[in-house]
This record gives sequence, C-alpha cells and structure tokens, in this order.
Amino acid sequence: MQQSKIINVSGFSIDLSQIKAIKVNTNSTLGDTNVLVIDFNLRYEYIFNPNKNKYIKQKIDDNVSITYVDYNAAVEAMESLTSEWQECLDSLKESN
Repeated sequence: MQQSKIINVSGFSIDLSQIKAIKVNTNSTLGDTNVLVIDFNLRYEYIFNPNKNKYIKQKIDDNVSITYVDYNAAVEAMESLTSEWQECLDSLKESN
C-alpha cells in the first residue's frame, strides 16, 4: 500500500502521493496566470444507482485550483509544492 504525506497548501489538505501534475498558466490569452492548478491521479469509485439497483464504476479526475495575488506568487507556491512533491516521491522510491 502506498504511503501518504498530507500537507496544507493555502487551506487545502493535499496528499502528495496522489498528485499527477502541478501547473501555473503562463499565457494570459489562455486565462488567469495567477492560478495554481494541482491535478490528481485518476481514480475510480463505485456509486450505487438506485434505478438499476446496482453499483456503477465511476471515473473521477480531480484537481484543485488556488488563486494567488499575482503570477509571481503562484509560481513561488508551485516551486515550493513541486519541491515537497519531489521529496515525497523520493522517499516513496526508497521505501519500496
């Protein structure tokens, strides 16, 4: 079973072992550049469908968006989080 390391990022509890990608938009024509986006690994849950009286496998692709004051603050947060994420991945590799 994979170990978790949970940290707080701007009020959000984030499990570093479940992160797929961390990004900040660098092109202002594509949207806000002060938003940090954390994508999580794809996961599945079984949800009961009362109409069919059975469980259905549901794909869940989660992410969290955190808005910062400006682009520089978002990039600083991304770099800090990326560093912690890398440390978590390294420790998971060592434990396996």
